[in-house]
Amino acid sequence: MGNTNRAVDAIFGGWIVSGIYTHESGQPFTVTCPVATTSDFGCFANLVSGQSLYAGPHNPTQWLNPAAFAEPPAATAVGQSDYSPLGGGQEQARGPNFSNLDSAVLKDFTVSETTRFQFRAEAFNTTNTPPFAQPTGQLNFTTAKFSNISSTKNSNGNFGARTLQLALKFFY
Repeated sequence: MGNTNRAVDAIFGGWIVSGIYTHESGQPFTVTCPVATTSDFGCFANLVSGQSLYAGPHNPTQWLNPAAFAEPPAATAVGQSDYSPLGGGQEQARGPNFSNLDSAVLKDFTVSETTRFQFRAEAFNTTNTPPFAQPTGQLNFTTAKFSNISSTKNSNGNFGARTLQLALKFFY
């Protein structure tokens, strides 16, 4: 807007828009056995062939499909060389991913050759997207609240509720 009159250019010209987009993939986690199949060892749930881990609602109320998991067989003898009572592998599923957009709009206002003001309007988590935590409370696939997400991630940094910030800076 450099060809317009000074008043119009001061109001509408020279605005700078910027943003930072962040995407985090979901963190892996392990679904354990509802009942230990061995003593003194951990137990991970088996995955059921042909069942999708994320079928069903796939929302904070029920993140995973309970039909995709099965209880491993119990250990039947001391010194058993069959490892099947230990269940499947670790980290069978992933928690929710998160996308975040931080944005800013700013403009410089020149006062003289050596002084100017800068106006800034910044928004952190512009889209106000909640960063859901892992489904950690109920990982027993036989319960009604299996893979329920009941909280959001700790808001260290900008990942929390939308935050707006206005600033006026003087350069001399």
